[in-house]
Amino acid sequence: MANITFDTLNESAKIFDELKNKKPIWWEYCKQDKYFYIELRKDNQVNVYFEGGSIIRVHYCSRHKELQTFTHYKYLGIEDKTKIYVNCAKTIDKQIGNIVEGIKEHYSQKKGVDKESWREKYIQGQLIIHNRDIHLDSEFAYVDGDRDVRIDLVKCVNGKIIFVELKRLDDNRMLKKSDVSPEIVSQMRDYSDFIKKYKDKILSYYQKVYDIKKELGLPVPIVRPTMVSTEPELLIFNRWTHMDKQGKRQKHIDRMRERLQRENITYSIISEI
Repeated sequence: MANITFDTLNESAKIFDELKNKKPIWWEYCKQDKYFYIELRKDNQVNVYFEGGSIIRVHYCSRHKELQTFTHYKYLGIEDKTKIYVNCAKTIDKQIGNIVEGIKEHYSQKKGVDKESWREKYIQGQLIIHNRDIHLDSEFAYVDGDRDVRIDLVKCVNGKIIFVELKRLDDNRMLKKSDVSPEIVSQMRDYSDFIKKYKDKILSYYQKVYDIKKELGLPVPIVRPTMVSTEPELLIFNRWTHMDKQGKRQKHIDRMRERLQRENITYSIISEI
């Protein structure tokens, strides 16, 4: 497989032409569903997401000269587990309503109604659908030599690209029992180094993402990207709904704040979406 770089994304790729001009029924359905969001990938594929998880993957098959759509067999109501992900391109237009119901029945990163049970992916998905006016991308991934860079969210505010790392407050990567720096400190510094290294390419890439999304009729921020912030943001979600009588949770928060401030890590904590 060819190395996937910032330059691999092609505005003229056949997949985008097919989606824009042929407007498949399933595509328009997914665009209009308020719980779904759609992301472009550097290898000219498209992913449809629900509650933080990719539930439909789309690519253009040059051999068969057609769009191919893959989804989990459970969403199709299929019992045969020979193939976990099934190409349903031939039937998806007629099945899309049932597929969507299957997705909402069988897939959930939330795992319960209690906020304390929310998983990071679910929180991520909720942040996206509630902030479509600044959201530009999610699940950013890039292989840089022996380093695998993965950042949760990308937003564009007044033309500025900002990478956002999402963590739950109780994530064990946020705080160690000892006085040593938590993993998140080195993670944020690595992200900053990566962004500084590829700043120009990142801007060019996200200008293409913006233009393609807009052409496809997908939500985009008001202002097209014109600059890149070299400092990623750390967004911490507090899913705790109450404090314990022993004060362990408050102590955890106080220690975490102290560590992040000591390491000059800029962060914000939210408890609602």
